[in-house]
Amino acid sequence: MIKDFEDKLNEILEMPSGSIVKKPIERKVVASDPDDLNTDYKYVRENIYNIIERGHDAIEDLLQDARDSGNARMFEVVGQLIKTVGEQNQNLMNVHKQVKDIKQENSTGPNTVTNALFVGSTAELQKMLKDKKE
Repeated sequence: MIKDFEDKLNEILEMPSGSIVKKPIERKVVASDPDDLNTDYKYVRENIYNIIERGHDAIEDLLQDARDSGNARMFEVVGQLIKTVGEQNQNLMNVHKQVKDIKQENSTGPNTVTNALFVGSTAELQKMLKDKKE
């Protein structure tokens, strides 16, 4: 019954009958080099600065309009925009921290800890130290 309905609907809409085959999405692997970190950092930083500056301009304009109209909704929008600009400032600081963490990950080499260990009694240790002293 449902199959007949689908066939008739496909015929009316002039759609091909049968199942739709979904093609798998091909993922491209992008090679990364050390210069990408600095380039991306500069790009992200510039974008965040641009968002913050535009936000300041919008806040000034909206605040003036809100004062002129006295509309409570406009003051609410100004408050939300101030919050958003504040979040962008936090994003800027997070970008700095993330870049710093990435650079520290790359710069730290293997740490080797060598512990000298003496297995024996305290009397034997004192005797060994006395022998080394002489």
